[in-house]
Amino acid sequence: MKKILATLLILTLLLSFASVGSSALSANVTADTWSTIELKALYVQSGIEIYSDLDEDYFEYWWEDEVPEADGDWLQACTINMRGFAMSTDGRYLYMGTLNGGTGIRGVVVYDTQKCVVTDLYYHYDGEEAGLPGSPYSYAKGIAADDRGYVYVGFAFSQNYNLVNLGIAKQMEDGTLEEVALEAAYEFGDPGDNGGIHVGVNGVDVVKVGDSYYCYVMVNYDYDALYCFDVTDPANPKLNKGFGDNGLINFSDDANPVKADGFTLKEGQYMDVDDDGTIWLVVNANEGKDGIMKIAPDGSACVDLVELSGVYSVEHEGGFLLCGLKSGASVEVLDDASYEKIASVPLTAEYGDRVVRMLVINDVLFVADAGSDTTNFNAVHAAALTADGQAFLDTLVANMANYGEKETEEEPTEAPTEAPVDETEAPVDETEAPSKETEAPTDAATKAPSNEVTEPAVDKGCASVMGASTVLVMMAVAAAFIRKKD
Repeated sequence: MKKILATLLILTLLLSFASVGSSALSANVTADTWSTIELKALYVQSGIEIYSDLDEDYFEYWWEDEVPEADGDWLQACTINMRGFAMSTDGRYLYMGTLNGGTGIRGVVVYDTQKCVVTDLYYHYDGEEAGLPGSPYSYAKGIAADDRGYVYVGFAFSQNYNLVNLGIAKQMEDGTLEEVALEAAYEFGDPGDNGGIHVGVNGVDVVKVGDSYYCYVMVNYDYDALYCFDVTDPANPKLNKGFGDNGLINFSDDANPVKADGFTLKEGQYMDVDDDGTIWLVVNANEGKDGIMKIAPDGSACVDLVELSGVYSVEHEGGFLLCGLKSGASVEVLDDASYEKIASVPLTAEYGDRVVRMLVINDVLFVADAGSDTTNFNAVHAAALTADGQAFLDTLVANMANYGEKETEEEPTEAPTEAPVDETEAPVDETEAPSKETEAPTDAATKAPSNEVTEPAVDKGCASVMGASTVLVMMAVAAAFIRKKD
């Protein structure tokens, strides 16, 4: 009876919050709120080797001395070096990208926050190409989710040369992701050819502007460009020719107009996009500075600049600019008009070493504090911003208390939560393919972004949306169903 009552309570709470959505920050959240909240670790994961066996029970932990079989090879499936985070707008599913320190299976873990189990691993296996060393899985870094139940993932080819893909998958009711499209954002030469162009991907975001949906992909390393895809029909993504120069902003082109005085892009990091299409993009500048470019919705110009040393991720919410530091020390909260600092929300130093992404879902701030090769801890921190947010957070905490438990003689009653319904009809394709291919610049040079973190210094500059940037890492060490997505 207790389990039934608990399940009904969870369902009631989830339904009550379903109308809030990830972009609706309560008006009760004021400047004073940020100085009073305290981030607490909701989930912590060490960088030990974690395994999964395809034949294990759905509720088994990833602690077994078995590894999953993929394309005939037994490969390690650990979960360190997490990059890229998103959450379904109803708060049900968490999407977590993992790089695994250069070894093991790389992909997007799908985590059910209600059942507290891993339900899928969405990945691409590049090993069918000849001569690939190590673990030939694409790097899944940028991740975003929309209100129709689609998930958008930036996949960099396993050797980080010549190819970056945008994968689009539908969240299914059984917890799995079903891929509907795989589109090349950048393609130049043979994938994996280390004599080609060194390219990767960091930020990915999706937003609904009017009746259309757009997905943004930041390609970086030797070639830096921000692509905008029209994904109104998610099965047929097309470059949005009305954005930037024929669908992209080519920051590697010296003639690119999206720049500020004394501040030009060297590396693009993570981003957030408003519901009018305004882009907030974290930038490491050629001039040795860090900051956030505010870019016009049509991609034509930088309209403002926030200079902030050590910034790594950004989230724009309800009049506030949340800035995650690469040091992992804090989230700096700024006024989105004056850029004055309102508060500094600290993170504990014992977990990850960088704030990769932030997300506000149902008036709860989630902060992903991700590890690296040198800091093998990943954590998700959370803080309620309102009383309603506290109720939602309490529900998640209550779910986590039962995490990893197996079914007993008394079958647990599951709340019939359904995946978001896609109410968008496939549109008439009015977006034409670009008239010219984007070529990598001939003078591209290998660039290493600055990792130095100094005291924040905020300045305005430059010629004077709901962001689906997301972050939660409640991943848990649960059994995964691992499938190759072709």
